[in-house]
Amino acid sequence: MAYFALPVTTIDHAAKALTSLDKLAPRVCAVVRRIETDDEEMQRLKMLGVCLGRRVELVRGGDPLILRIFGSQLGLSAELASRVRVEICQPGHCALREDNCA
Repeated sequence: MAYFALPVTTIDHAAKALTSLDKLAPRVCAVVRRIETDDEEMQRLKMLGVCLGRRVELVRGGDPLILRIFGSQLGLSAELASRVRVEICQPGHCALREDNCA
């Protein structure tokens, strides 16, 4: 009787670490995963293009910080940015730049 070994692939389902948008380093891109704010500020962020699943890049830190979204830059207060939780893009998996995320 012959036995065949099949390769097994494991997938790490652990939640990726999230950081707040105001803690990103310049030229780092990330994906918005959670927003912790009231409805009024949520609507304001959506109008600016900051919404769940959106890729953003921090151009300059400070207050206001400068984000790049869809090739446009916008200023956002550090206080509001601290309520936006993001997952940092991994090298080779960033749609913002061809040279990948830092």
